[in-house]
Amino acid sequence: MTGGGPLGIVAGGGALPARLAAAARAAGRSVFVVALAGEGAEVDADATVGLGQVGRLFSLLRTAGCHEVAIAGYVSRPDLGDLKLDWTGIRLLPRLAPKLRGGDDALMRAIVGAFEDEGFRVVGPEEVAAPLLATECCLTVSSPDGADWADIARADAIVGALAPFDVGQGAVVARGIALAIEAVEGTDAMLARLADLPAHVRGTGKAARAGVLLKAAKHAQERRLDLPAIGPETVRRAAAAGLAGIALRAGDALILDRHDVIAAADAEGLFVVGYTAHDLSRHCGAGA
Repeated sequence: MTGGGPLGIVAGGGALPARLAAAARAAGRSVFVVALAGEGAEVDADATVGLGQVGRLFSLLRTAGCHEVAIAGYVSRPDLGDLKLDWTGIRLLPRLAPKLRGGDDALMRAIVGAFEDEGFRVVGPEEVAAPLLATECCLTVSSPDGADWADIARADAIVGALAPFDVGQGAVVARGIALAIEAVEGTDAMLARLADLPAHVRGTGKAARAGVLLKAAKHAQERRLDLPAIGPETVRRAAAAGLAGIALRAGDALILDRHDVIAAADAEGLFVVGYTAHDLSRHCGAGA
């Protein structure tokens, strides 16, 4: 990060905003956190704004001296009829409203553009907290076997093929069968519905684990706002779904609370692995 002044953090829900704030402070950078009301931000905030209070958000960040801004955490897609827009929000509505009806990436790019037009530099999690990025390695005692690598390769191909349609950042494959594709419901809900599938197509717990949850950024997506992430709760839900492990494309996904993720995975007998295209080729052949 090169900008002067505190790092502004616009905080949605989840653990990521707090992790970014901690990383910035550890690097000697002060932070100014603005939480989005109603999103359950898990971070101590300096101020709170409603989703429609766009002008107030920009004003708060400027008054705090922020030149760089990180936008982190999940945000529910709003119902335009329920938004209480201030004047700046009304001015931006024609630009953002059509994107609300499209995919996530189009909306993310429009939001970044709005901040940049106001003179802010939007930075991504990898710039603020590079150690959160998944790297090429297996983090756990358990590691993928040949069948798991075949599932990882198939899930990677599925996520890649869906990228032009701006659909999800995750998929679950077990024994070569695509069990689930992440859409607007998110990873937790996707894993929860695996329990409704027949036992013969999915894993059934520690004695017969099968299948892989794969998380990877979509090709050419807006990385500053929407990198996929896992945390300890992801591991617990993957275990409850009977999966054998979690695969993250190296450099394209975040691991929150890494120590806790590893501990939870080892306790359940799951693997957590960061992989590259070279790994897929090595384990699955040139056509992977």
